[in-house]
Parts: sequence; C-alpha cells; structure tokens
Amino acid sequence: GAFPGEPDREHRFHKQLGIHDFYLGDPSLDQPRGKLGAIQQLATPPASLVRANLPRGLSALAGLVNHLTGLMTITEDQPDYANRVYLGSGSDEYGLPQLLIDHRHSARDRAAGRALRTRAREILRRAGAWASYCHRQGTFSHALGTMRIGLDPGISALDPDGRFRGLENLYVVDGSALATSGGVNPSLTIAAMALRATSRALNLEIPQSGRTSHAFA
Repeated sequence: GAFPGEPDREHRFHKQLGIHDFYLGDPSLDQPRGKLGAIQQLATPPASLVRANLPRGLSALAGLVNHLTGLMTITEDQPDYANRVYLGSGSDEYGLPQLLIDHRHSARDRAAGRALRTRAREILRRAGAWASYCHRQGTFSHALGTMRIGLDPGISALDPDGRFRGLENLYVVDGSALATSGGVNPSLTIAAMALRATSRALNLEIPQSGRTSHAFA
C-alpha cells in the first residue's frame, strides 16, 4: 500500500502485525467456505537496497519506499493426493537420482487466495493507503507433506508418534509429516512434533537397565 506519509517513521516493525480474523473463514462470503489463512505484515525494504537495484535514472525514486508498507496473505492449501515428490529418470549434479516435485493449487486454494487478497486491500485502504499493488510471490515456501502422520496405515506412512511404519527405530520429525500447512509458518509446529517424537521414543525404548537405544531421522 502507498501512503501519503511514512507509515513506519521509526523503522522498527518487521512482521509484528498479524491478522487472523479470517483464519477460520469469512462469514460474508458464500464461497469458499471454511478456513482461509492468515494476513501478516510484510517488511518494507530499506531505501538503500531499493536504490541499489533500480535501473540508472530511477534511483531517485528510492526515497518513496518509506511511504510503502505491505501485507502478505498466506492461505491454507488443501491436501491433494496428486501433489507429490518422486524420483525422475535423470541424475542431479552429484550423480543422485533427480528429485521432481508435482504440485498444483486447486480451484478452492485459488479462491481462498483471492478472498484474503481482497481483505488485505481493504485493510490497507482503511489504514489510509492511497493505492495498493498486489505482487505474487514466486517462491515455494513452507512446503509440507509427502510422509503423512496418522492413525490409518493405509494413508499414513508414519504412526501417531512419528515412527516410520515397519521400522522400530526410525522417526521422521520434519515438515513432511504434516498433511497441511495451517496457513502459518510451520516452524514451531515442526519443533513441537520433534520434541514429542523424542519424548515418546525415549519413553518407549528405555529398557529395565536404564540404558537407551534409539535412532532418529
């Protein structure tokens, strides 16, 4: 959003504002129903960085960056069995089998993104923005899944403790165990699951002598 004044004169805020009013859905919308995701503050880059990357002749415009501030929308993608990671027929630069990612957003995912973007524009406008611009992120951040944790062995490679089915001493404690992102940064959830799996493994595998025997992935 472009503001008439500087929205952050002290340059101290960095992703400290989070808006979760529409996390569980937007009652004003007929579609999509259910969870949408989160809206959070997007840090404005310093003028010096913008100046260094602008084409020659436009560097004077870098000072206007202090009149900008943004919001980032993070929608919760729905689990899709067709989204997967698999090995290709070629090799990478290290001679290992090539890893391929097959991922597509569903129509519902795209609708949720549009709904959150509309709300973010409204919030910026009500905060005083003269105009707003939407930029689609080109990164593939916080990718999760491919080794689901769950109760049903037919659809989950890991049991509820994070143990790989069929191997007593192999635990998976990264983001691949999660079936959906939740529309937020998953780092703390991954850390909590790792601590939980470690605790369960130690409790299950401590023999009567008090010696431990365990392994983790």
